[in-house]
Amino acid sequence: MAYNVSGLYLVIWINPYSMKFSCILFGLICLAAGCKKHTENMDNATIIGGDPRMSACLGGTFILIDGHPNPRDQHGYYDIGAIPSSFPLAGLKYPIKVKIEWHIAPQCYGNYVDITRIGTIP
Repeated sequence: MAYNVSGLYLVIWINPYSMKFSCILFGLICLAAGCKKHTENMDNATIIGGDPRMSACLGGTFILIDGHPNPRDQHGYYDIGAIPSSFPLAGLKYPIKVKIEWHIAPQCYGNYVDITRIGTIP
């Protein structure tokens, strides 16, 4: 291609290989900018055992999260609300040391925690 710019000819030559390289490079930059590394945000905890209390907002399985005691319980225990189905609680011998990713469940005044990821600590 040739362009006349105030009496000078400007010649632009587009190499098809450099165009492909530019597109691939642009795609990789966009991909790298859009990716987020999953950061480890897991806490150590101990599954204590069954909670024998029976009421609307009590009962289930006790868990004690290191560094995050439940201010509403004299021992600092939470009850487990939701837990991944890949980690069955039935038939286990307590206490169990675990590493969890969790958040306080919206129901029952903050007495329950929902666990999104869990793994045992040897």
